[in-house]
Amino acid sequence: MYTIILDTETTGTEAEDRICQLAYLVLDEAGEVVEHYDALCTPPLPVKYDAMAIHHITPEMLEGKPACTETEAFRRLQELNTPENLLVIQNAPFDLAMLAKEGFESRMRLVDTFRIVRKFLTEQKQHGQQYLRYSLGLYRHEPALIEKLGVQVRAHDALGDVIVLKHLYDYLLDSHSAEEMAELCSAPMLLEIMPMGRHRGKRIETVALEHRNDLFYMLENYDLDMDLKYSFEYWLEQTRDRVRVTIGFGKHKGKTPEEVVGEDRNYLEWMRDKADRIPAELKAELVRVLGNE
Repeated sequence: MYTIILDTETTGTEAEDRICQLAYLVLDEAGEVVEHYDALCTPPLPVKYDAMAIHHITPEMLEGKPACTETEAFRRLQELNTPENLLVIQNAPFDLAMLAKEGFESRMRLVDTFRIVRKFLTEQKQHGQQYLRYSLGLYRHEPALIEKLGVQVRAHDALGDVIVLKHLYDYLLDSHSAEEMAELCSAPMLLEIMPMGRHRGKRIETVALEHRNDLFYMLENYDLDMDLKYSFEYWLEQTRDRVRVTIGFGKHKGKTPEEVVGEDRNYLEWMRDKADRIPAELKAELVRVLGNE
């Protein structure tokens, strides 16, 4: 089994953007680096300035470079693309989507370190790779690996990020096996601590009990990743029988339908019949309180 620790740099972050650098390390079963690849490649569109400002890859650096699919790095990645191997990426959906534009569909097991960090390293204020590089002291281990590989790295380019990612993965391996992490990343992951927003750091179960309309609002209006969506829905369901169902908007915000029905029945009827996108449990409570009409 090989472990491939991979990163890309791209022309930007939009749907039309493409890879302009592909880098990865290949580790054997002992965790030793046995191959490394770092390929600049010519994308089918120019590198955008906002992307250039992050990775510092300029048009002059790409002159005469092959397309991504014509690089030795891409050819070897295709050879390594078997189910027994393990692919390690930070925020995998982005890089996998970029690779898919080059015709690469991974068959490897996947560890997305961003998801693992968010689940287990809940004391970290941020989950980005560069933040963790300093907060976990990963940078102290980089010079030895850079010297061993005999490479030069630039801040925030794909090879530099891969070296950081290798040490982040090693850090996670101290507490979790590769098999455990791959299994967790194969399905929606249940989070216990809120990683975002004004409830950051609280238990999601507590938010579901005390501020559940906030979770409903985020589910309805935010583009949540699958772990957040799954976790919010899970904790809302688990706490459903322990809460008062309240109205989350308008002039009766914070009151239960039971408290409002005597003074403003028409408003509840309007909510039941006309209001868009109200939580299912509130809709059910409105039906119960108003009766079958």
